Amino acid sequence: MKHIYITGASGVIGSELASFFDAESNCCTHAVSRRPCPTLAADHPYQKQVSTIFDAGWLDKNHRDATILHCAGLSSPRQKYQNFAVLLREHVLPHIEMVEAMLARGWRGRLVFFSSGGTVYGNALEIPIKETHPTSPISLYGLHKVCLEQAFTQLADERGFELVILRVSNPYGSMLSKPNQGVIPILINALLNDKPFQIIGDGSAERDYLAINDLCRAVDSVIKADIDAPSTTFNIGSGQRISLNHLIDTLEKLTGNTLDCTNIETKHDVQSNVLCCDKAQSELGWKPEISLEQGLKAFLERLKKSPGTE
Repeated sequence: MKHIYITGASGVIGSELASFFDAESNCCTHAVSRRPCPTLAADHPYQKQVSTIFDAGWLDKNHRDATILHCAGLSSPRQKYQNFAVLLREHVLPHIEMVEAMLARGWRGRLVFFSSGGTVYGNALEIPIKETHPTSPISLYGLHKVCLEQAFTQLADERGFELVILRVSNPYGSMLSKPNQGVIPILINALLNDKPFQIIGDGSAERDYLAINDLCRAVDSVIKADIDAPSTTFNIGSGQRISLNHLIDTLEKLTGNTLDCTNIETKHDVQSNVLCCDKAQSELGWKPEISLEQGLKAFLERLKKSPGTE
């Protein structure tokens, strides 16, 4: 039976993947995190609550060919840091040490690293953005993702494990997302609770929003794929060019409410960011199936049925 380990399983993406793969009958899904995975029962046999993931003590030495879905790490691009040295010491080096510890335990399976399609490319030279586009992040968050991509790639080449880097766009639709976690939950919270919302710039910048179910299917395709190269990178997004203004209009239409907006300027956000996912379609057989309006409508319906939703 195939063994899948999910680090950061208490986070939004990790917990959604844990739920998705736990339903599969042909794999054992190990949910690894400091806090319990909210989508699995507290007494689930593969719930692995640990004090740290970085010593790799959670990895069974017999599971040498396990697939590791590495979701643990920074969850917000807007989190502030004193400088890059602090970020490197606290949020880059420990992840490299984790992989080294896994290798020391005899592991030589597949590492799937969740990078960021929204920040690693910086201000795009062309839209949609292909995986061959230069990485030029304009934030510390994006820089930390690029550092880990490069470190993991070198380790995979030298030490003989498989690496798949997923540059994921902006996933939405999880019931575990906080009201301030991502622009879509922020907008929905503002619309449903008559709160003000700040538009960065004039609202014309385009982004790529991916339904969480489409992301889970993409990861499933990655796990099942035969990949010859020691390391490879895939963009995972919707490929739809959605401006903030269009997103607001769509949510206003679906909720029947009007947003109270003000405009601000910032130098930290990229202008437009839409991913080309042709490589994932040709090599993995995956493509997004859920349109923005379909995904938002389903998300709003779930929120209405959920008790205690703001």
